[in-house]
Amino acid sequence: MTAEVCMMNRLAVVLAADSATTVSRWVNGEKEERYFKGANKIFQLSDHYPVGLMIFDSADILQVPWETVVKCFRAHLEKKPFNTVEEYAQELFSYLSDNPRFFPESVQTDQLLRPVRSEIFGWLAQSKEAEAAGGNQRDRLDQIIAERREVLDALEMSPCLGQELAEKIVVDHREAIEKTIADLVSYFECDPPSDIAAAVETAFLQVLKHPEDHLSTTGLVVCGFGDHEIFPAMVEYVSCGIVAGKHLHIKKSEKALDHDNPAWLSAFAQTEMTDTFNLGLSYPMYAQLMITVTENLAEFASQVATASGGEIAAIDDLDSLVQGAKDKIGSAVLPIPMKPPLCSEMIAPPVSGMISPPV
Repeated sequence: MTAEVCMMNRLAVVLAADSATTVSRWVNGEKEERYFKGANKIFQLSDHYPVGLMIFDSADILQVPWETVVKCFRAHLEKKPFNTVEEYAQELFSYLSDNPRFFPESVQTDQLLRPVRSEIFGWLAQSKEAEAAGGNQRDRLDQIIAERREVLDALEMSPCLGQELAEKIVVDHREAIEKTIADLVSYFECDPPSDIAAAVETAFLQVLKHPEDHLSTTGLVVCGFGDHEIFPAMVEYVSCGIVAGKHLHIKKSEKALDHDNPAWLSAFAQTEMTDTFNLGLSYPMYAQLMITVTENLAEFASQVATASGGEIAAIDDLDSLVQGAKDKIGSAVLPIPMKPPLCSEMIAPPVSGMISPPV
């Protein structure tokens, strides 16, 4: 379990995190994860200015530890200031892009092709299931690809890549994925897609338009004081690694204090402890409470109907009535909607750091 907190007021920023972390690697085609309880998750992003970085989820990016990346970035940055915290984050992302010293092309290619191959494997497996049920395997395969492509065409390409670079990626690696399709067709003893080229493009688009779901990710929280910021600010991203020399990142949230907002507190990754502190209970407790309420409401309705001589089966919308009552109880217990936790790692002793503007 990873638990991290960012707290800001007009004077300073405090970051706190447990020291457990996850390192992922691939061995013989299978993903392995190792857990460490002595990792550093909080870094000073500049040696000269009050800006920090906190990480969660994976501790490395393409097998390079974030700690190593940040140390080298600080040396690269030297005494260069930026007006906002957002600009510090963008400078870090620019440093990660087009950096073969850290991320050789072969490593980038391996990270990309692995989930593309996995996607195609899944399609063929689904089409074989249809054949086992008496359907036509190729027709089902073509249907799966067409439905997936229809959804993908409606989505915008990540601005980190752009449409032109995405098309180049498909062209550069088309032959490797066509070979994968041939190998998998032989493995499954089935027919290939009717349109191989469309299948290859669709598989790549599935990964490139949903990088957070297919590539190794790290949560990044950049916070502190930009050179032109009177009060502190925070911006949260998800890093999805490096593809074709470009760092893929997705902005998740941001917060800047001002004259009307003097303080702010938020948790990242596992939020159970801060939810309990702020709201009085955590998500798992709240979820279990709502399950118990739902089960007992249905039983209570049945008992009332029986005691009154009525027929519970005569109530057509019993489920919606129970759901409505449950929602009212849930809102009364906790007016603020809760989100489920994101991680399930082992907790370790906390570490913390404070970032404040220069005097």
